[in-house]
Amino acid sequence: MRASRVVALVFGCLLLIPAIAVLVTGGAIAVGYAAGRDDDGYINVTLDRLETDTVAITADDLGFTTEPGSPDWVLDALDTDLRIRATGADPDDEIFIGIASQRDVDDYLRGVAHDEVIDLDDELDAVFRTQPGGTSVAPPAEQDFWVATATGSDTNELRWEATSGQWAVVAMNADGTPGVAVDVRVGAK
Repeated sequence: MRASRVVALVFGCLLLIPAIAVLVTGGAIAVGYAAGRDDDGYINVTLDRLETDTVAITADDLGFTTEPGSPDWVLDALDTDLRIRATGADPDDEIFIGIASQRDVDDYLRGVAHDEVIDLDDELDAVFRTQPGGTSVAPPAEQDFWVATATGSDTNELRWEATSGQWAVVAMNADGTPGVAVDVRVGAK
């Protein structure tokens, strides 16, 4: 066998190793995606109870953006749907969940005590940062800046087709009073 054939065989074998790794990883992702979806096609994450003595719980800085120089329609073409199901800890309490631009939520809650979810630990427990302030805020459903909302005393379901921008998710008591406790399940497809 000539040296050039031996060199080609060695390089071919070396290239085969990462190709097999990519194939196995892709197969694992495909199986996880197929097995992890519910009947509506959402991949879900259930969070432990979110609870605060303040007026609201927010998840801020939800950025849906494309790479610099890419048009915004690229993100819109991906057709990403977000579903949030929230149930109040007390079945008699009406809760509110909403999505709005980060700027509008910041303006609405400026000077009002609320907890921001800044991370999730390994057990999916929320890590909060408390913003200090007062305890009085207008009821959230009376505001006109929300792009998606759900309010009620049972399990509330909010669905939103993600669009480019900086967004925030808010959970509150429907009347805007302090002391929020909700069980949350977030899904995406």
